[in-house]
Amino acid sequence: MSMQRRNPNPIQSRKDAVRKYSRNAVLWAGGGVVGGIALGLLMSSWTLLIIGFVVAVVGGVVNYNKVQKIIKHKDNY
Repeated sequence: MSMQRRNPNPIQSRKDAVRKYSRNAVLWAGGGVVGGIALGLLMSSWTLLIIGFVVAVVGGVVNYNKVQKIIKHKDNY
């Protein structure tokens, strides 16, 4: 492991970014669904359930778009 903060290899940097944003997408989606269900059942509220689902979808889509942008990147050599 080097002392550099940034990886000098751009391909490896993109791979790391894809892994990071993929992990974030799963966490947002899973957390929103589980949180929405838990709060919806705990508070007996459909509103909190729907808010949880909206958070899950928005968080997942935002991170999905970041991953797609990284994947579609073209290097100019």
